[in-house]
Amino acid sequence: MKKIVRIEPYYEPRMWGGGTRMRDEFHYVTEVTPLGEVYNVVALPHHADCFVPEMNCTLSELYDHYPEWFECETPELPIRVNILDPMEDLSIQIHPDDDFARQYNKGRGKPEAWVILDAPEEGYIEFGHYAQNKEELIRWAEQKEWQKLLRYLKTPVGGFIDIPAGTLHAIGKGVLTYNISRNADCTLRLYDYDRVDPDTGKKRPIQPEAVFENVNIPDRLISFLMFPSATEWGCKVTRYWDELGLYTLMRIQTEDRGQFLHDRFAFYTCVKGSGMVNDIKVEQGETILVPAHTGWLEFQGNMDLFLASYRNENS
Repeated sequence: MKKIVRIEPYYEPRMWGGGTRMRDEFHYVTEVTPLGEVYNVVALPHHADCFVPEMNCTLSELYDHYPEWFECETPELPIRVNILDPMEDLSIQIHPDDDFARQYNKGRGKPEAWVILDAPEEGYIEFGHYAQNKEELIRWAEQKEWQKLLRYLKTPVGGFIDIPAGTLHAIGKGVLTYNISRNADCTLRLYDYDRVDPDTGKKRPIQPEAVFENVNIPDRLISFLMFPSATEWGCKVTRYWDELGLYTLMRIQTEDRGQFLHDRFAFYTCVKGSGMVNDIKVEQGETILVPAHTGWLEFQGNMDLFLASYRNENS
């Protein structure tokens, strides 16, 4: 029988983590350290897989055993959600397309998008590059002329940015983000600031040749977008993205009471406040899964929720 269930977060250590917001504000309790990234939704069997305590199974198992909850055409759960709070800049990296990922690690490409939840006044991300051709990009990278090559953007709080496959990118230190992506894991690093991994005593691996093969040239020069919101049934709703075969992303904010109907399955992650979704209490940092065709949801409380969902390519 379909029901709303909680999704336990999955933790992995990140050498650029170590801040206190994940613990103090989002209430994530774990012995994993340094903590800087939390997977709110991930279903990669034998790798990273959230647990669903009410069903006593992992999220990938839930997806396999209860397909009517999702009604997806994909053999694996199609979307992934995570929150990042880096204390240092992430590596300059790309995610390749499906064809390369399939050959590289038998995976899939990982187009993604970010919404800036908070950022310092001087906050930034690295996004894209200025090279006009492959030869110029390789030369600047090999000579470590990063200021010539890399493009940086200021981070407006509430800003949304789409990250197609092949886009150089990196979240800057102190920039708190909500991320949605395909449920995949294929990352190619161009530069990691020559950091030494304390677990190995060696520099983390980089894959410049694979990046050169897959990076978008010339760059698409994508920038942040500020999407308008509208009041719907007592909720402040922001609709960011709804692409067949990729993901659907919305933001639902309530101050007291509201209603909302989304007929497909959806993961709701609370990034601020607390309240009730139907008869389920939800606090900052928590994620719930609402199965397909659950019907109208009743919201109570002061909450800031992100809705992550998916529409089949043939829908």
